[in-house]
This record gives sequence, structure tokens and C-alpha cells, in this order.
Amino acid sequence: MSLFDWPDRERAPAEPGMLCVVGAPTDLGNPIARGAAKGPAAIREASRRLPRPRVAGCDWGDVDGLANLARYLERLAETTRELRDRHLCPLFLGGDHSISYAPVSVLQAAGDLCLVWIDAHTDFSPWSDTAFHDHKQVLRRLSKLRGVRRIVQIGYRGITVGDERSLGDSAVVVTSARARGLTDAELLALVPEELPCYVSIDIDAVDPFLAPGTGAPVLDGLHPLRVRQILRTLVRNRRLAGLDMVEVNPTLDVEDSTSTIAAELIREAADHWDAQLRGAR
Repeated sequence: MSLFDWPDRERAPAEPGMLCVVGAPTDLGNPIARGAAKGPAAIREASRRLPRPRVAGCDWGDVDGLANLARYLERLAETTRELRDRHLCPLFLGGDHSISYAPVSVLQAAGDLCLVWIDAHTDFSPWSDTAFHDHKQVLRRLSKLRGVRRIVQIGYRGITVGDERSLGDSAVVVTSARARGLTDAELLALVPEELPCYVSIDIDAVDPFLAPGTGAPVLDGLHPLRVRQILRTLVRNRRLAGLDMVEVNPTLDVEDSTSTIAAELIREAADHWDAQLRGAR
């Protein structure tokens, strides 16, 4: 089953800049609330109940899960390199948020990046510089990479360990309250035009009343329409190097509401992807 019934890797045209979906069915990075490994299948299933996006992409299937997170991230990194070499734009379906390390580590090595981190948490918990990391401090690890030049965290409203709002001089944290009133111009002022963006969307950025199927829900979240507007603005006005949608946990969902919202957010990005294709030509 593919996202939006898009063609698979054997049938898809190799158009530069095309959005290419890869499933990352693992929850090894979130041992507290297992179930996000079922997220890619749930999002794909929900997408089939929605109208197709105006701009088509392709679906390369899943990178099969492994019992070792570090080795699994290496396989995701290999897939990212292959897509980059083919001039395709990766869209990873998680899985827990630890998966974001793999594509960002590859893409930042090819050129400086701005990370747009749409999440209820900053994922900046303390990390001891060991090889292992998890969903709670993946952004701290990413911030140490040389090519990550700017971080814009949107939707913050949950402190996990200490005060995580201090992400360094190259970062800014936009709370959910501020994000509700953020204009397009104010958003774009936070995201440097000269830097390609990697956009990571943790579904817990959305209010859990609407999207309950996630492992770390926090009240007072964003409405899906607000997140859709943020995505639309970025896709139409900034160059995107990749995206991911993570932490959809079908075992905690109610009537597939969370996976449907995740599919709708992806559809919003794809609907305006023609702006990315024009820039890739």
C-alpha cells in the first residue's frame, strides 16, 4: 500500500525534486510508549480516504525494522543518500522521533541546513554524548552537527527534563501560544532564505483533543489548520531538503483521527510541491 496510491520506486518517474516517501516503522527510540512503529501503515491507510494531492510523489516502501536502533539509523541514512543522489526529496514516515537523526545527518553533510522542528517538546533533554540517543534528546544531538546552522522550534509547551527552551544562539523557540498568531511574514523571518530546510513534524504538536494517538500528548496544542498553514508557507517560500512525520501511535488513537490528521498535513505539503519542483529544475 502506498501513500495516496502514489507509484512505487519501480514505476515512479525520476523527476528532480520529487517528493519521495519512505516508511520508518520503528519505536526503539521511544521505549516508554511503544506503538509508533505502526505509524507508517496507519498514515498510508488514512491517505487513501483523502483526495489525492495536486502534485504527485512516489513511495519507496519501508526500511525494515531492526532490533538495534543505531544500525537501523544507519540503514535510514543509506536510503537518504540514495534519494539525495537521485535528486529526490525524502519524506520519512515514523516511527518515533529518533529517526530524524539519520536523514538530517546525511543532508547537513552535503550543505548547511535550517531545521524547522514542529513539536510540543524541544527534544533537547540532556545527552551524555554516547552513541545511543532517543526521541527525547534527538534535537540536542542534531544541534551538534556542523551543518545544522539554524533551528526553529515551533509548538513548544512541554518541559521534560529541566528548562529546554535554551537551545543556543542559532536557535529560537516559538511556543504554541505564539505560533497561533504567527503571520507568514514573521515565520519566514525566522527561517533564513539562503538555507535549505528540513521540516520535522511530531504529531504531538497538534492538540491531543484532536490527535490523541501519540506517546507524549500535551494540552494546549495547535489546530491542524494552523500547522497546515505553516507547512504551506514553508513549501511555497523556502527550499526544502527533506521532511518527516513522526510519533503517530495507532495503538493510542481514536477512530484513526491522528493518522488522518498526519495524512492531511502531508497532503497540504504535496498540494503546493510544484513550487519546490520549479526550484529544482
